[in-house]
Amino acid sequence: MPWLTKSRFLSGLQCHKRLWFEIHQPLEEETPPNLQMLQGRQFDEIVQSLQPGRVISRDRGMPAAISETNTIMARGALAPATLYQPAFRAGDLAVIVDILRREGDAFTLTEVKASTQVKVIHIPDVSFQALVVRRAGIPVTTVRLGHVNKQFVLRRQGDYDGLMIEEDITAAVEDYLPRASAASEQLLDITRQPAAPVLDTGAHCDDPYPCPFFQRCSANQTPRPTYPVNVLPKGGKIIDGLLADGFRDLCVVPADRLTSPTHLRVHAATVSGIPHFDVSPTRALRLLPRPHTYLDFETINSAIPEIIGTRPYEQMPFQWSVHAEDAAGRFSHFEYLAIESFGDFAALAHALVQATPTEGPVFAYNAAFENNVLLQLADLVPAHAVALRQIAGRLFDLLPVTRQAWYHRDMLGSWSIKKVIPTIAPSLGYGELDHVQDGGGAQEAFTQLRAGGLDQERDQELRKALLKYCRLDTWAMVILRRFLCEEAIDVEDCAT
Repeated sequence: MPWLTKSRFLSGLQCHKRLWFEIHQPLEEETPPNLQMLQGRQFDEIVQSLQPGRVISRDRGMPAAISETNTIMARGALAPATLYQPAFRAGDLAVIVDILRREGDAFTLTEVKASTQVKVIHIPDVSFQALVVRRAGIPVTTVRLGHVNKQFVLRRQGDYDGLMIEEDITAAVEDYLPRASAASEQLLDITRQPAAPVLDTGAHCDDPYPCPFFQRCSANQTPRPTYPVNVLPKGGKIIDGLLADGFRDLCVVPADRLTSPTHLRVHAATVSGIPHFDVSPTRALRLLPRPHTYLDFETINSAIPEIIGTRPYEQMPFQWSVHAEDAAGRFSHFEYLAIESFGDFAALAHALVQATPTEGPVFAYNAAFENNVLLQLADLVPAHAVALRQIAGRLFDLLPVTRQAWYHRDMLGSWSIKKVIPTIAPSLGYGELDHVQDGGGAQEAFTQLRAGGLDQERDQELRKALLKYCRLDTWAMVILRRFLCEEAIDVEDCAT
């Protein structure tokens, strides 16, 4: 039987069926690494560069890594004091740990996470590792979690000394170890069952992480309502009360169960199928004269700061798109994407200032984000500070207007522009984009491009996908503004 590894242990804690599927009926295609995984790998590499130690190779698989680790550990005090990625097996349990340090006759186990603090979900993870390593005969006495120091500032290029903080979590791990031991035995029994456990989908499918088997599990279940009660935005206790009273479908909920004006709008549009449109919140929008500018930024908030003077997880712009509409209603499109030149904010800011008309409103969706990026750029590029702050001062946020003026039941309680646009311009869907369909996808594509190593075709695909996605964001705002102002426009006539 396959070993119970750390990833399988965590999968089993989330859902027994997920664990069984991973071993007996895995997905045909591997799930590509997400941004969190990519940043975790980068942080691991930085940590390994900070202190000397032996890195155990994982390229030949876990059995080979276990054999290499055993050979090194057999050298006793002559072995390197610090091991990175050592692998251990105890019966049918196996783990690869991030760092193992010898301190006299005892050992310290450190798990590395690219978060900025110790989280509750980290304790089962590290406890399982401590359980296996101890059962393998290694006297681990101290357990730590290494995480990103959010106060770290990059002062010299490539100098990341101080980026990681190690917190002692020994007490929490010792408290959890009996549960980890019992859970391990239970999960091993699950892996030996001839058939998958019978479990319905539920909240656990996304807690703590989305399950890759959700579509498989939900395929043969009773369909969920098209408009479940949990589409009520910020429903909280209202949703809990409706569920407790047996309501699952918003369409059968009596209107007198709701009091919030927003909930009542959502309910009415959902039950009737008639979208809500209120012209009064659009009054100020209709009065804004041309020229009009539509602005969208894409940023990366990396655990590993690359730019001198910046901290981990600061939002740093790498791309923007501008659609500019002149007094006659003619459009021009401008765009900027920095991959190799990321960090040259003077060039990014200069191009943006050149592309943006010097008067008229600058539309954004959730404009607080664009405002923060513009003000940050103004601090980073003093030569363009006045112009950038002037652009920030002309921002007009389309989100609150849309939230008050428009609701279609297919938005499912969300005013994300990606939910709004298909209800007013179905042919302009984000789902039709390749490779990059949202901000998270943009960050993942950027991270892959920055890391390098892609073949030329994949490299060009991701660059084109980033440009297309950001361009669609600003064109979507053009469509949205004209829709709210009841102006005609050709949806497909996207200026390039």
